Amino acid sequence: MEESKREKAIEAISKDPNRIIKTNPIINARFDITTVQMKVFLKIIASIDQSKDDISEVQISVGELQKFVGRTSKNIHKYLQEELVKLKQRNIFYEDENIRLDTNLLSSIIYYKKQGYFSFEIPKALKPFLLQIKENFTVFDIRNMLFLESIYAMRLYEYCKEFERFKHFEIDVEEIKERFGIADRYKNYFDFKLKVINQARTELMKNSELYFDFDEIKEGKKVVRLRFTIIKNNKEVTKDTIEILKEVDEKVLEIIDLVKMYVSESTVNTWFEKYPYEQIKKGVVYSLNQAKNGGIKDVGAYLQKMVATTDLFDPSEIIKQEQKKKREQEKAALVQKEQELTIENAKNKLKAEYYDAKKDLSVRILTKEDELSKRILAQLKTENEQEYKPFLSEMALKNYKSNEKFEAESLDEFLFNVDEGGSFASYVFDYLQNKYGNAYQKLRQEFLPKASRVGVRNDELV
Repeated sequence: MEESKREKAIEAISKDPNRIIKTNPIINARFDITTVQMKVFLKIIASIDQSKDDISEVQISVGELQKFVGRTSKNIHKYLQEELVKLKQRNIFYEDENIRLDTNLLSSIIYYKKQGYFSFEIPKALKPFLLQIKENFTVFDIRNMLFLESIYAMRLYEYCKEFERFKHFEIDVEEIKERFGIADRYKNYFDFKLKVINQARTELMKNSELYFDFDEIKEGKKVVRLRFTIIKNNKEVTKDTIEILKEVDEKVLEIIDLVKMYVSESTVNTWFEKYPYEQIKKGVVYSLNQAKNGGIKDVGAYLQKMVATTDLFDPSEIIKQEQKKKREQEKAALVQKEQELTIENAKNKLKAEYYDAKKDLSVRILTKEDELSKRILAQLKTENEQEYKPFLSEMALKNYKSNEKFEAESLDEFLFNVDEGGSFASYVFDYLQNKYGNAYQKLRQEFLPKASRVGVRNDELV
């Protein structure tokens, strides 16, 4: 009679999509998975008829998994496949006086692309812990875990549910670390307490039907064991809550789809934590319209600003303000560009005047000394006959051009080449400045005040 009641109860639970049966060995086993992977595994168990003798395969659509894990992404197929590949590679280990279990959480995963669903195969070694469970099991409503963000909160909720009727349970600190797969991650007790135990307690208080307080049991100064006190919370996760979650998901997905080119999914989730949907939508639509008109360099930053704006009620007025601001910026940029151009022209004019004055001085010196031009040419040719001829000398000689109007290598032809400028003129100026430095220095001193006024540096007057 008792057996028949238990079987009917198991059958009833199996038909409830929100309640599952978990053997306590599975709850207390050692494994290390993420929150999303845990939710997927729970969804798989919830999709099994646990009153049956065997499981062939478990089929779950992408949409079902998406809503269950609370993941809002347009790349949900890729994301789920990545998480499922990792889940398939995870091991689960349990040992007591009767058995030793060591297997994977999943045997295989097939994704049917056109149909849009996943097919899961449960390892043979795991099936006895999921089917026809007669004893040593815990029943719980998986909706109490949907809003939990920490895998440690999820696992500690299962412990609270397992020992709910006893009101208390104790466990060694090192044993918890071993079960959660974090023995090497949180060696310092303070970090473990802060990031695992306290974080889990905070999440459970906010989102679940059960939470806990705990006492530390010490050996000397070292905390070696924790005593948990299970507390009934006033929060009940109902079907209405799930419907609200679905509605929020759809709104989040809508916004993500609109702004995916400019901001990340996590940014959108942060918006929904801070602002109402209507404000977010209004800010997004306005920002995207502005982006189409151009003039926004950083659309992501502009989105952040507009989404946070609570008084965005008159888009036309804001558009006018933005256009006015844009015109003012363009005008200021034009004025600045004109000023820069004026300064650059003044600099170039001053440099040209200095060059012409230096050239006039050079011509006067060359004209005054008839043989000077010949000596310069002779030196230039001598330098070019050297094995390692100076680069300027080589270029200057190549730059010197004969002209049929003048006698070859005459002063007139020489001055003609100086007037043409280029590397030959530069060579001549260097030669003359070395020989008649005082005259050129005096000329330079006359130009320095003018150069300073227009922004030409001293070293630019050469």
